[in-house]
Amino acid sequence: MAEASKAEAKAAAPVGARPYVLAALGWVVPGLGHLLQRKFDRGIVFLLSIGTMATLGLAMGAKVYPPALERGQGLFVAVLHLLGFLGELGAGMFYGAAWLAGWGESYMSRAVGDYGTVFFLCAGLLNLLTALDAYDIAAGKKE
Repeated sequence: MAEASKAEAKAAAPVGARPYVLAALGWVVPGLGHLLQRKFDRGIVFLLSIGTMATLGLAMGAKVYPPALERGQGLFVAVLHLLGFLGELGAGMFYGAAWLAGWGESYMSRAVGDYGTVFFLCAGLLNLLTALDAYDIAAGKKE
């Protein structure tokens, strides 16, 4: 019975698609890895939820961490900056669009800006989890 479900999962993946390719596509566009595997319900839910979370975060004035570190930072601040960058980078196309458009360069020192930063960071981390889920489905480890 378990072997039949693994065979169905492999048949659902596009021909020649490797699990890491589907995970990478799922990272760039949230839910795309699931949509390509014909998991339409999951893919649409992931795209809408992560997209809404990232958009709300940016609308609230999220700080978008750039890929380069600023000079004069201490080690602790530099590590926190790097972790923030890596977490937000997980948002894929939303991070790329925000960084290219220059959104989030000026930091709002209000509670709303902090909430926006947390929303955008959580969207990135959630997108990384969904990309790993797409990998697991494509590899046959999960249905």
